[in-house]
Amino acid sequence: MRIYRISGLTFILFILVFLAILIVLFILFLPLFIIIFLIILIIILSFIFKKKIKNFIRNLRKKKIKIEYIDSKGDISIHFPKRIPIENEEANSNIINIDENLKPFILYLKKKGLEIKEDGYYFKGYKVYPIYKKSYPLNEIIKLEYPEDIDAVILGLKGEVYEPKFLYLIPKEFLKNRMSLDEIKRFKIDL
Repeated sequence: MRIYRISGLTFILFILVFLAILIVLFILFLPLFIIIFLIILIIILSFIFKKKIKNFIRNLRKKKIKIEYIDSKGDISIHFPKRIPIENEEANSNIINIDENLKPFILYLKKKGLEIKEDGYYFKGYKVYPIYKKSYPLNEIIKLEYPEDIDAVILGLKGEVYEPKFLYLIPKEFLKNRMSLDEIKRFKIDL
């Protein structure tokens, strides 16, 4: 059995060769590591921002407007997609201080019989406060925030803001800040 001793100049040469091999391998595999790192970073960021990206793309699709210029008469024609309701300026002028997102919901209710007066909104004899929720909550409890000077809340659920699938007219006597879907179902309006 032989015993090898690395000492002195041989030891230094061995370390230098080992370091040189490590540096060459690092330089060769550096682009591969950078590509793998970038791919992992893109995947992580896509999971984080997936919902924001979908909402951004959905909003771009909703707001797409096609404008055509016709030379012969100088007319301009504007084509709106089917999803964007075309609103009348006179109808919008009557809407009392309400959130911008609820204006299409109020215009929908106006078609169904909502009356707009100076002191508020009236629907089927009740002074109402409109609330719209895009979807059912996971725990099936809906949080309702409303002013005290109303007689009822009109709640739109699911569908689009300008055409909800379900409407509920909940009188003030039965209103709570948090209501379950079972409590709300008995106030459904069939229109």
